[in-house]
Amino acid sequence: MGLNGIRWQRIVSSAYAVPALVSEIKDAVAKKLFAPELDPSFFHGDATSSFKEIRFGEANVQLTFHEKTTKRIGKDTCIRVEPDIDYYKDLGAHAILEVIQNHITNSLTDPIQVYVLRWMAGKQFGLPEFEPSYKVVE
Repeated sequence: MGLNGIRWQRIVSSAYAVPALVSEIKDAVAKKLFAPELDPSFFHGDATSSFKEIRFGEANVQLTFHEKTTKRIGKDTCIRVEPDIDYYKDLGAHAILEVIQNHITNSLTDPIQVYVLRWMAGKQFGLPEFEPSYKVVE
C-alpha cells in the first residue's frame, strides 16, 4: 500500500540502454548534475558503476549500470541499467531512514512519495513536469 491506502505497481525495475548512456552520465558528473556512487556492487550485485543525481535535496534519480549484462536490441548491444529514485540525497539519511527502515519493515520505497518529492523539487527548480515510469493502480 502506498500513501492514503493507494496501491501502486512498479513498471520498471531494470531496463537496457545503449552503452553511450554511461558516457552521457559521466558528462553530467563533470557538470555537477550527477555524482558517482562508491562501490555500486555492494548494494547492486554485479553493478559496474552507479551515478546519482545531486541537484535536489530529495528524489534524485540514480542510474546503476551492469555493463557486463548485455542484450541485443535491434542492431544495438545494450547494457542493463537499474533506474531508481531515493527519498534522500544525503547518504546517511538514505541509509538510516530509507534502506534500513525498508529492510526492517520488509517494504520498498513508495513510488507515490517519491513522485510527490520529485514533483515539488522540480517545481522549485522550474523544470518540466516529472513523468515517472510507473502508474498508480487502484
